[in-house]
Amino acid sequence: MNLTRLEQFVAVCAAGSFTRAADHLAVTKSAVSQNVAALERELGVQLLHRSTRKLVLTEAGAALLEEGRVLLEQAQQLAERTRQRTARLTGVLRLTSAVETAGWIAPLIAEYLRLHPGMQVDYHPSDSLLDLVAAGMDLSLRTTGRRDSSLHAVNLAVFDIWCVASPEYLRVRGTPRRLADLASHDWIAFTPVPHPWTLRTRDGKESVRLARRLGTSSTSGGRALALAGAGICAGPEFALEADVAAGRLVRLLPSLKFPQVALYAAWPGHREPPSKTRAFIDLAKARLRPANRANPGSAGKKKQGRQS
Repeated sequence: MNLTRLEQFVAVCAAGSFTRAADHLAVTKSAVSQNVAALERELGVQLLHRSTRKLVLTEAGAALLEEGRVLLEQAQQLAERTRQRTARLTGVLRLTSAVETAGWIAPLIAEYLRLHPGMQVDYHPSDSLLDLVAAGMDLSLRTTGRRDSSLHAVNLAVFDIWCVASPEYLRVRGTPRRLADLASHDWIAFTPVPHPWTLRTRDGKESVRLARRLGTSSTSGGRALALAGAGICAGPEFALEADVAAGRLVRLLPSLKFPQVALYAAWPGHREPPSKTRAFIDLAKARLRPANRANPGSAGKKKQGRQS
């Protein structure tokens, strides 16, 4: 069986159309259509019912899709083992993360490329949770607690939650000195968190019910609103620390320990990731340790300096 034809058939099933599959594979739509048709002739069965509106798997197509994915994964693992024998990573790593984490991810990508000159990286920052298989992604780095059960995941780092407001907002409304003081302030709520908006300390001994004035679906939106003086927001330290250091935002109640968020890496399937993906995960774990967070790329530069 021709593995290229099988790969393109699986890509069509994952994408739901010949056009999207062709875009993902960086080939023409006609080439994908011809290869799937050739696979059907090779096997002597119809794999897809085609119409102008959608594609439907036949019974034979569904069986081939299930076993074909396993075969392609085995072929990929064989290729990875062969590459490992040369101790050189090659290929393309496709990864995604939330837009707000791009400042942390970019130095990791830069160091990864320095360490592995045979690799290329396609980076897709997005605030949407992508279907990694359909989007052709190898890796997703997220802080959200929502995870697809079909993905394997590992924690990379844990970050504190900070409460912040602009100096102008605090000049007008006053600076809260106790957790209870937040109840009288305008709160920029994170809408994916269900009602009511309650902020608790990590030990659960203190809590406050917050008056929602604004809502936003992302930390970057809350940060922008806080910078504009619209109220107080909470978010992970990596998204806010640069503005706090520059004086654009003020960290409130720093002595209180609020809940933390975990940054995790997820990849398709339930097996160990390919070596190219594992190399990025291991690098991220090392660089996102608390001692290295001030500049995720700095440790790698120092290491390279010692080697040269």
